Amino acid sequence: MRHLNILILSLCCAVLPGQDALFTTDKTMAMETGATAALLERLHISKKPLSSIDMDALIVSYCEALDPAKIYFTQAEVDGYRQRYASSLDMYIQRGNLTPAFEIFAAFSRHAKERTAFAVATLKDTKLDLNAPGSFPVDRRKLPWPADDAAVDNLWQRRIRLDLLGELFGEDRTSAATDTSAPARQKNRETVPEVTATRLAEARARLTKRYSKIEGYLKLEAYEVEEIFLNSLTRQYDPHSTFFTKQSLEEFEIQMRNSLCGIGATLQDDEGYCTIKEIMPGGPLALDGRAKTDDRIIAVGQNQKDEPEDIVGMRLNKAISRIRGKQGTEIRLILEPHNGGPRKDIVLKRDQIKLVGQLASARCFDVPVDGGTIPVGVIDLPAFYGLDEKGQGSSPTKDIEELITKLRALKMRALIIDLRRNGGGLLNEAIGISGLFIPEGPVVQVRDSAGQSTSYNDEDPKIAWDGPLILLTSKLSASASEIFAGAMRDNHRALIVGDSTTHGKGSVQNIIELSRLAPDLKSAVKVTIQKWYAPSGSSIQLKGVPADITVPSLFSVMPVAESDLERPLPWDSVEPMLGKADEGSWLKAPLSAGLIKRLNDSSHRRQVELPEFSTLSHMLSWTSTKVNRTEVPLSLDTRRNERIEDLAFRESVRKELEKYGKSELASKEVKLDAAIAQAKKQTDPNWEKASKHMSRLRGPLEDEEWPEYDIQLTEALHIACDWSMELNKAPGVKR
Repeated sequence: MRHLNILILSLCCAVLPGQDALFTTDKTMAMETGATAALLERLHISKKPLSSIDMDALIVSYCEALDPAKIYFTQAEVDGYRQRYASSLDMYIQRGNLTPAFEIFAAFSRHAKERTAFAVATLKDTKLDLNAPGSFPVDRRKLPWPADDAAVDNLWQRRIRLDLLGELFGEDRTSAATDTSAPARQKNRETVPEVTATRLAEARARLTKRYSKIEGYLKLEAYEVEEIFLNSLTRQYDPHSTFFTKQSLEEFEIQMRNSLCGIGATLQDDEGYCTIKEIMPGGPLALDGRAKTDDRIIAVGQNQKDEPEDIVGMRLNKAISRIRGKQGTEIRLILEPHNGGPRKDIVLKRDQIKLVGQLASARCFDVPVDGGTIPVGVIDLPAFYGLDEKGQGSSPTKDIEELITKLRALKMRALIIDLRRNGGGLLNEAIGISGLFIPEGPVVQVRDSAGQSTSYNDEDPKIAWDGPLILLTSKLSASASEIFAGAMRDNHRALIVGDSTTHGKGSVQNIIELSRLAPDLKSAVKVTIQKWYAPSGSSIQLKGVPADITVPSLFSVMPVAESDLERPLPWDSVEPMLGKADEGSWLKAPLSAGLIKRLNDSSHRRQVELPEFSTLSHMLSWTSTKVNRTEVPLSLDTRRNERIEDLAFRESVRKELEKYGKSELASKEVKLDAAIAQAKKQTDPNWEKASKHMSRLRGPLEDEEWPEYDIQLTEALHIACDWSMELNKAPGVKR
């Protein structure tokens, strides 16, 4: 750190050259820029010096951060910036000089003004033919910038048609937030709106209003431009390292403290759209049930009566400021489903995440086998929650142990832990929960940038459950979920069932406040400082934890894994932590290669023969087609026909799942004592909905009326019964 302090002092004394850009680098920015580069060089696990970073790629990343849809810059401009700055950009950064970033942003600002005027003028053209052939790329981030100004004009003309069709087919505010009755929802989901002259005029007016605001949204403060540029730098190291300005750090700390309330979601800017990346269990959005991951928030209102404010093109921090507010106040959201369909108009009450929505919960299912039934316990663990710094909250390790005790009282013969929507949490709880299923032994190994490794073991010989154990996972099972799953798989303790692999995030970040280097700095850098490894020595990074038996969810064909991010850290391995296996002598249900093969063969037969897997195959094909298509048609008639086909497909799937649901397995709810005690004190009508949060991982096809039949969980229950029968070689016990 001594070298960093010297660097800070030298930056404080530097006299920066005069600049003609829109902004100039002040002393604070210079210190933050130099410190960010130094921390990345010294602390990042890759140990890459700044001189090894591809400065051409950094300039391209910065231009993409300003213009993610690639509709403002031309390829010639970006190439010009690379030629002008790439050879010396590392020196600019080391000296804390942001001149290149500010000059590029000044050009971007000019383009934003020019393009706003062009878009508004184009919308006034009544000769705009919405039935002309043509298409628009789904994800322009993967394509080059337009070659010249004429290509930009052509691109914008097609973009305007795309937005206009989106307004015409997405706009369905007849399902206003005040009418949430089943008949209203039924009517809306079965109809495709007619395009009339009045609706077309209204759509043009809304788009004109939106485009007129975009120029204002793109007028940034100097510190915002600094943050965009420095995060383009941190992303050259990995997707999870981040620079926080003073304002962003305050926002982050507010989220951690929950001192202001919102909708219970992680939001991300995606080509100018405020996009839902994660829905928190127990939050207002989760309790409402209508929003899905990757839905876009188009507009925000402060109550159900006022007209919502369009936020397309608004910078994420400003959009979030409109979403967050005082607890109990109303917020109205217009959501655009990421896979098409009418927009959703919903009203929520801002609230903190309800603890009960995060708590583990359980059910005991009676699964028919050979004329009898086998009781199988299912524990849903939505997060690795834990005690806060004040010692308040709940420990999932203790909660799961309590639920196992209650499931044992119901004669449970196999246990499933559902991690499909568990994005992680506290490391100590992942270790603690692992210890409930193994006597003593390795759980996870962590290695830092110096190559030093630390092992974390279960040191408690007590076992809460030694029978058949299945972990139900998906591509959304991440971080602490993967630590738990990796430990169970490598210790031959659990069967992994679900998507072919988990998310694949095997890195650890640390937030370093720059006030440690210079008291006047109020910013911070989040740096990836460690990677973690399963007991076998294999990194979870990129590869995740593979399934022993694959039962795919819709997320298996969606780009939601670590490997789908830009510049993820590579996979590697370390020395294994496992000694000579004791062959599972302590287990009542030892796993072997032969057993796994037999269970896999039985599951495969069901997946070939049972009709619900044919339905699942059709759902996977539909989702994959939507996810992988590269262009959207710009013909009004083609878009209308697509909508009609999509509605017909959704309805056919709905009916099939409703039919399967009629033979759904009987089950008993098992509650934690803490949840029972809290329920007695509750008057909130959403409480019961939150406490019964166990359900399948909801996919992009679903709406709030979707049937509850869970194909993946049902198959996991059958696999658990197969395992139990293998052990007992006897018919199930009648109950």
